[in-house]
Amino acid sequence: MRPRLLAALIVGILAFALYRATLLPGADFGDTGSFQATVGSPIITPRDGYPLYFALGGTLLWATHAEPAHALNLASAIEGAIACALMVLVAAELSGSVAAGAAAALLFAGSYTFWSQAIIAEVYALHALFVALTLFLLLRWERRPTLVRLSVFFAVYALGFGNHLSMILLLPGFTLFLFLAAPRGWRSLLTPRVLLSALAFAAAGALQYAWNLRALWISTQPPRGLVDALHIFWFDVTKSDWRETMVFHVPASMLLDHLSMYRFDLHQQFGWPGIVLALVGLAALTWQSWRRGALMLALYAVNAAFAYSYNVGDTHVFYLPSHQILALAMAPGIVALTHLVGWHRRIDLKSTAVVVAASAAIVYAGIRIYDDYPALDRSGDRRPSEVLQALTAGIDDRQAILLTDLNWQVQNGLSYYTSAVRPQVAVARMPDVLQYAPALIRDNAAAGRDVAVTDRARAELEAAYGPLFRIDADPHVHLEPIASVARGVAAGTRYVLCLLRPSRDLALDARDVDAVARALGADASFTWPAGDYSVVAGVVGQPPSFIVGSAAPFRRVTTIAGARVDVRMESWLAADTIRRMGFAQVIVGRQHTLIVERGLSFAAFDDRGRALRVAYAANLFAPQPRYLIHER
Repeated sequence: MRPRLLAALIVGILAFALYRATLLPGADFGDTGSFQATVGSPIITPRDGYPLYFALGGTLLWATHAEPAHALNLASAIEGAIACALMVLVAAELSGSVAAGAAAALLFAGSYTFWSQAIIAEVYALHALFVALTLFLLLRWERRPTLVRLSVFFAVYALGFGNHLSMILLLPGFTLFLFLAAPRGWRSLLTPRVLLSALAFAAAGALQYAWNLRALWISTQPPRGLVDALHIFWFDVTKSDWRETMVFHVPASMLLDHLSMYRFDLHQQFGWPGIVLALVGLAALTWQSWRRGALMLALYAVNAAFAYSYNVGDTHVFYLPSHQILALAMAPGIVALTHLVGWHRRIDLKSTAVVVAASAAIVYAGIRIYDDYPALDRSGDRRPSEVLQALTAGIDDRQAILLTDLNWQVQNGLSYYTSAVRPQVAVARMPDVLQYAPALIRDNAAAGRDVAVTDRARAELEAAYGPLFRIDADPHVHLEPIASVARGVAAGTRYVLCLLRPSRDLALDARDVDAVARALGADASFTWPAGDYSVVAGVVGQPPSFIVGSAAPFRRVTTIAGARVDVRMESWLAADTIRRMGFAQVIVGRQHTLIVERGLSFAAFDDRGRALRVAYAANLFAPQPRYLIHER
């Protein structure tokens, strides 16, 4: 086996082992929950999009017969591992060194954001695969520019649009490189054969979305004709209703903050040594092959600029393609650092210096993976399933129905849970039934079924029909406020309590914060530390021994009753409203003790870091109250 293929295989296996070991076992909230609820369905609407992603996920679901959530999480791990393997080939081609290529791929495999997306049901691992594969095919065409190789590149590039439309962001860089690298000049790419090949594969790629278009014709309100169908399809598949208010719509007052966020995010992925390697690599690549340098710079610039100007709550994931380009640039950076004196001379790519430098980079990647492993390990994270289980406790279609109005992220998780885990739960959204709610409640009462509602749904029902109904707390739901959980922890137990600025739609009562602190042993003189990121830790029954507050993310290590506690604030709250991995992590020893969310997050733990009690307030994982509706 060729050295490059062998190195790619080894890196792919290592990456898969890493992602498989830290894989989220089941359901999640947000887009992940929506994907998990949709996979395996024969109907994929234009709003769902991603036909290739769902086709591949559905194939794995069929092959494994696993629970849909687990199958789709596993698909991301497989796709992420293949992406890392392909990166070895691309980075080796850019640098000429297999060892440097392997080092660059491992640095990307262990980068914080990519790792976090490769262990859940998300589209970004597959997107990284297509970024790497199209780059590999393009560089392969450059070496031997035939129409067949160019057509294969066109075909794979078009196929990538079936996963994510942000493939369009690669077009400026790819077009520039094709024109610059064409052996007979750029006009040779405008021949009928080349243009017909490009158009044919573009049309074939677009046919993936026939699956989505078909869903319109079998809906309860089909379009009036083809033009109407195409209009609805385009509006939904591109999500025009919210993209036009978010793309290039970062407020001017936030531009500097987004720059600080990017600096924080870039350091989180690779650390300063990795960033330096990437910058050196881009410079070296441009010096050695200005066409390849222009390609990588264009790809990086377009993707980074898009993410920077995208006013969305999970900006960090949209930086992933630009991070991938920087990781690839690290390979020529490794080689160049061993030849800082005279880049113009012939470089011996098999020299001891290159191998030593690449080995050092691989060790650095391993150190980073070892350090981040506990923080990114979601193999024991069953919080979403526990929230949904508590929310639907005692509900089935024979005894009760549930009317909800939840945060969209939790609602998506509930959609999966009630379709794949507990299909016997009868559930509807209150906004969808509010107009005829009295008749719905009356008919279910006549059939002997209770009608349960969530908190926001209760408020809507009271606002519309208050005098008609009596609303009581549902006895099937046992709510234990976070202060009550804290009071129930035995004196002498270690604890950590984090407060991150809550989202605007999830208010936090200052009295609850004080009540928790008092329950843990803080005296009357205690004041909560200022800043968006704060943490208090110590031993229950004693004044806190560790108090830190900051306006910016931080990482601190302390010792609580002999246990080493590593507090990692790993989000940028001004930009991040969505963090699948949590907004911060608490690691005790090598144990992932607490995933910290916005609002209040609390954990009591033993000397090994095993969480004894965990509680949340003012975030997605806080207990959800439920009520029963009765006619007066």
